Amino acid sequence: MPGTQFQEIPALNITVVRRKCGFSLGGAEGYCANVASGLFKRGHKVTVVADESTLEAVPFERARVAGRGSLMKNLGFFMETQKVLERSAPSCVYGLSRIRNAGFLRISDPLHAAWLDLGYSSAPAFRFLRRLSLRHGLLLWQEREAIRTCGHIVTNSNLVKEQLAEYYQVKPEYVFTVYNGVDHQRFRPLSQQERQAMRENLGIQGGETALLFAGSDIRRKGLLSLLEAVGKLKYPVKLLIAGTDETSEAAALCRRLGISGQVTWLGFRMDMERLYQAADLFCLPTLYDPFANSVLEAISCGTPALTTRLNGASEVVLPLSPELVVPTPEPAELSMAMEFFLDLSSTEKTHLKERLLERSMDFTWDRHLDQLEELFKTYCFSC
Repeated sequence: MPGTQFQEIPALNITVVRRKCGFSLGGAEGYCANVASGLFKRGHKVTVVADESTLEAVPFERARVAGRGSLMKNLGFFMETQKVLERSAPSCVYGLSRIRNAGFLRISDPLHAAWLDLGYSSAPAFRFLRRLSLRHGLLLWQEREAIRTCGHIVTNSNLVKEQLAEYYQVKPEYVFTVYNGVDHQRFRPLSQQERQAMRENLGIQGGETALLFAGSDIRRKGLLSLLEAVGKLKYPVKLLIAGTDETSEAAALCRRLGISGQVTWLGFRMDMERLYQAADLFCLPTLYDPFANSVLEAISCGTPALTTRLNGASEVVLPLSPELVVPTPEPAELSMAMEFFLDLSSTEKTHLKERLLERSMDFTWDRHLDQLEELFKTYCFSC
């Protein structure tokens, strides 16, 4: 049990750094809150360095952010954090943002050098010029500085570990893959009766197949490709879209494809677990995600997930269902993967759900914290 292991690990002096830290502030911000509060409860001395922290129990040191726009705020935090850390001189810094001199730098946001190649389909000359723009140039500089000055790197997938070697020639012995955890109390299967009630509440008819997409960055998450793939299907399906409101571009595409009546826009939702539990298949055809936790959340709710090899979370799905992991978010590939799932018998679908659900049980926050503790104990100084 985790409780018996805490006493074997000496208390560490850990500073966790992220511009914002809080359970209700976003995915990366929630991760910061999970780790900081989890390590604090395990008896370590933990301080959060942030511009904003909503954690009441964990000590907080302010690194003020000035300026307008995300670029200037990130740059301001990059500079201000260095001053705060120089004053406090912690023994172990766990950087969750691009910062200098982290003992451990966690890369969970898209690696910007990789995103410039994966997210923009233009000629090599234009890609080179884009890297020289002020915005991309500053982000690349911060990324290079953070990687150059850190002691070790924590990634949430082997995908990012390979990208670090490709783009920054980081030796693999300095990089540790520590997969994310998932809250199995919240993200769990419903009883058949509860699930049916939720499906009726969402307007899903008796034998209707419900696909679910979730994400706010619809370009990077591949929503338009998914819509085109739905338009190619030989089966009628219902597509639920959460995390974003309907856009004019997406609405026009739905009309052109003749699928407007099959698509339901749900906007931002606080009850994502209910949507996963109600859906038959979660679809995230992302252009690039270091590790989309939504995939792990979906399979923990007993819902298979379709994604791309450009998502680090595909490493969880791939061994059990390679047909649901496509190379790229091309509509033809997505429709083939969806039709593979739709062609399965009810028994085959049940077996797939059970295998993926069992696999999800390997990913817990306790296990994640165990691995971090071991790394910090090995490479950081004790108090």
